Amino acid sequence: MKTMINDRTLSYIRFNEDHIKKSELDAYVKAVKMCGADYIELGTAAAKLIDADDYSEQYILNVRSAYDLGFCAVMRFAYVTIPFSCAEWIEKVPDDQPVIIEAPVDEYSAIPILLYLRRFTFIKRVAAVRLTGIMGDSVEALVKWCRKNYFTPVDICPLNTMLTGASDAVAASEAGAPMLTLSFGRGYYYTSMEQYLIDLHINRRAVIKADVIKAICVASLLFTDIFGMLPAGLAGIIDGTADTMTAVFDVESGVMYRPYRALKRQKAEPHEGTVERRIKSLGLELEIETAIIDMLKKVDFSFYKEITKRNIID
Repeated sequence: MKTMINDRTLSYIRFNEDHIKKSELDAYVKAVKMCGADYIELGTAAAKLIDADDYSEQYILNVRSAYDLGFCAVMRFAYVTIPFSCAEWIEKVPDDQPVIIEAPVDEYSAIPILLYLRRFTFIKRVAAVRLTGIMGDSVEALVKWCRKNYFTPVDICPLNTMLTGASDAVAASEAGAPMLTLSFGRGYYYTSMEQYLIDLHINRRAVIKADVIKAICVASLLFTDIFGMLPAGLAGIIDGTADTMTAVFDVESGVMYRPYRALKRQKAEPHEGTVERRIKSLGLELEIETAIIDMLKKVDFSFYKEITKRNIID
């Protein structure tokens, strides 16, 4: 079963609406879809700039306010996402509009929250449940449990605050998750879509198609122009020889993690110390000089002062 990929970058990253070209934004969306995204999730700011005849084919609206609710009332999308904390909004969404409800979870609370959602009548209106959080080693077991025990499709949105997002996304995909939500260009909080694609192909021992590599490059350049920052994948390549890697900011705790690369320790070049220079300045024959230096090294130069004080050269 194919895993559907949602890209949520345009739903939460701010950009200057007055200085962005619609053609540039459309080109970016096209490139991200060429990378492998099936749906593009938008905030209302991005939705107003996207040039599309039918939003219901490939766009998701991220609903976070009453204004967003009004927007989806006049425009139909493939899905609208609503946070679990605002579940009562589902009743205000048009009946013909599929809904994804988003709940924050961790590896321990995911299944209890899924079971808890079954108690509400609005679950009948929900097309998918998005689980956003750090899944840990249990993500594969979670997906398998959902496939056997949960009727509503589950959308996995792994966070990358502990640098495990890409591996969690790969594990969920390989386990047969019906949906994955990622974020192109983002290396912290949400999981990088391009990093997921690279890791997935490495895990499968497969070669990334040339058109996908080209799409990643095009999307990266457009991402830089639109958001004024380097995408995570491109930043990792450019900064590949630096001592430090791209910083990871944990929004929840307010802590910035800056992991360091392990550097290969170079062999220390032999150097001439103060004692050796002093011995060589005495004017001894080379063989005697070398023998004395070797002997002093064995005793850690502990009595070099005694030698240099005595006049042993006649």
